[in-house]
Amino acid sequence: MKPKVIITGRHTEEGRQKFLQLAGCDIIFTEHMEGVTPEDLAEAELFCGFITPQIAAKMPNLKFVQLFSAGANGFDWLPEQVVLANAYGAYGDSIAEHMLTTTLMAMKRMPEYLAMQQRKGWELLTDIDRFEGSKVLSVGMGAIGTSYLKKAAALGATCYGVRRTLHDQPDFVEQLVTPEGMDDLLPMMDVVALSLPGTAAVDGMFDERRLRLMKPTAILVNVGRGNSVVTEDLIRVMNSGHLKAACLDVMDPEPLPKDHPLWMTSRVYITPHISGGYRAGVNYSRVVDVAVRNLGLVLEGKPPIHIVDRALGY
Repeated sequence: MKPKVIITGRHTEEGRQKFLQLAGCDIIFTEHMEGVTPEDLAEAELFCGFITPQIAAKMPNLKFVQLFSAGANGFDWLPEQVVLANAYGAYGDSIAEHMLTTTLMAMKRMPEYLAMQQRKGWELLTDIDRFEGSKVLSVGMGAIGTSYLKKAAALGATCYGVRRTLHDQPDFVEQLVTPEGMDDLLPMMDVVALSLPGTAAVDGMFDERRLRLMKPTAILVNVGRGNSVVTEDLIRVMNSGHLKAACLDVMDPEPLPKDHPLWMTSRVYITPHISGGYRAGVNYSRVVDVAVRNLGLVLEGKPPIHIVDRALGY
């Protein structure tokens, strides 16, 4: 009997055809898990999409889970024999473009000019920064942080990075440090960009103390996970006039309640966790390509790429 593969979510016809090119397996497409029979769940060995403990409990033959996301924390409950892989690399360039957009937006004070236009104002704002010559720190040097720094360097910024262990320093990075050395760099940076996983190790990493280590004119960008910034501390710091801007695609909590004070905090610019979403089509093709490649490797009896270390969460 051919191995069964369950592929969840809504897919385009082009995406479905890519999956259907996989040889030697039976593929079950389902937008909602309610459409999968208990028999198919019991027999399926490979799963593609977001899996829950309730679903996994019905899959005694499960061997491999491929996520559509790059984030992979919160799956430490999966049995040891189940290999977990993420879509690392599929989102890097697109999220980096979002980061670049929001950084430049804050440097040039574009939200304030937009507000000025809405009230038909005609004023000259000062304190306009240039990307060229700025110092940019990426906290997190995975595919996202590395791509952002590469683009920042191309625009003339001097780039610095923080990663858990020191290895593979790109030639466009001036200095690479571990988190223990980050505090020495923060006071010099014009931009501090976070692309961290949502693990316990980074929980509250940017509290009031660290935020105030940054220059009063610095810009904070966060596209990783909201738990790396203490929301109440950020509000307090921004309300005190420290930091030029905070550009947040992720925050804690999410979704942000409509009555949350962060919405109305001056110079905080919020997008609803959309920089890496594949459902809008921006990254969809690349995500599917990663998934198809990995499923093909597993079906051939080969190890997949981008295996997640359950202890680290990425």
